[in-house]
Amino acid sequence: MLERLFQKIFVSIVPVVDGHEVLTVVLKKKKVLYKEQRHFEGSEPSRAMNRYIQETVDASPLYYISTINTQAHQGAHAGCMNNKKTQHSDDTRVSEVCRNKKWTLYASFDDLHSLTYEYQTVGLDFIFSPFSILEYSFADKIKETFALYAFSMPGLFTVAIFDKGTLEYAHYYTDEKTSDMEDTSETMDVDFNSNIVEEEDRDGLINLDDIEGLEDLDIIDDLDSLSDIDDLNELEEVHEFSEDMPTNEEKRLSREHMMIKEEMDSSAEDYQHFSYIQKTLHQFYGMPQCGNRFVETVCIVDSKGASEELKRYLEEELFLNVLVRKVDVLETINALAMEEEAGL
Repeated sequence: MLERLFQKIFVSIVPVVDGHEVLTVVLKKKKVLYKEQRHFEGSEPSRAMNRYIQETVDASPLYYISTINTQAHQGAHAGCMNNKKTQHSDDTRVSEVCRNKKWTLYASFDDLHSLTYEYQTVGLDFIFSPFSILEYSFADKIKETFALYAFSMPGLFTVAIFDKGTLEYAHYYTDEKTSDMEDTSETMDVDFNSNIVEEEDRDGLINLDDIEGLEDLDIIDDLDSLSDIDDLNELEEVHEFSEDMPTNEEKRLSREHMMIKEEMDSSAEDYQHFSYIQKTLHQFYGMPQCGNRFVETVCIVDSKGASEELKRYLEEELFLNVLVRKVDVLETINALAMEEEAGL
């Protein structure tokens, strides 16, 4: 009855680098009557933003305010549990939501409480996971295509591998260059249709700048005693040195790696996401459930309209088929809120 008398107002809020973006959509009998997007400065919800939202929703008792969870402690896993709140292995209390009776979204209970407190002035009806945006944007593909699916926003990068609707692997990366990029380097020396390798440290090489006099060249006397090449095999230090030195192939791969990084330096974020996808594939291929399968397709949810460089390198360096869909995160959050409201 109320739906016949009043409009429905959906407000989505997305934090961005320099503030917050807010999208308002007003519906009457499923018809869009009004739509407006506004930007507000400030890393915290400002008085101006709160006042605008409150004035907007005062027009109807039927309103829904939503945002996206950008906190670090969240993710997804296969299967569903009955408890909405459970304890993870790292003792973090999480809230879980089962999707299609096949897989689960989870988020730290403390993070959700923090978000609720941050937006307490206007109130939140829905907090959506980045995995929800990924699922919504590629709903048709996830049902039937074995692929890696990725979604990025400033500060976060979400990846999931689905096979005909079954979640095989998922990970949520936060764009913290120090810790995450160090972790990423662990995968650089593994070849899975990739030509990328980290150049090894060359500890042990003699630094000529450190030699102050001929007395420091005693090593030459040792070398003079090597009258037979077979003696090299008896020298433990030389043997270890030869193992530590990169091979010609490793040097070549390292040069190619550096070339890729230099060429992508114009978009450091693209290079980081390239590394995240490579890391994800490496981890998945090392898991028992991989079953000797190889991911051939990557589906990217592009929220910024700037993924062409990433697409090109995924195709040229990892030999992947790449599909990109451009989405508006604000619009998607409101669409998700409309779906949730319809199911209430």
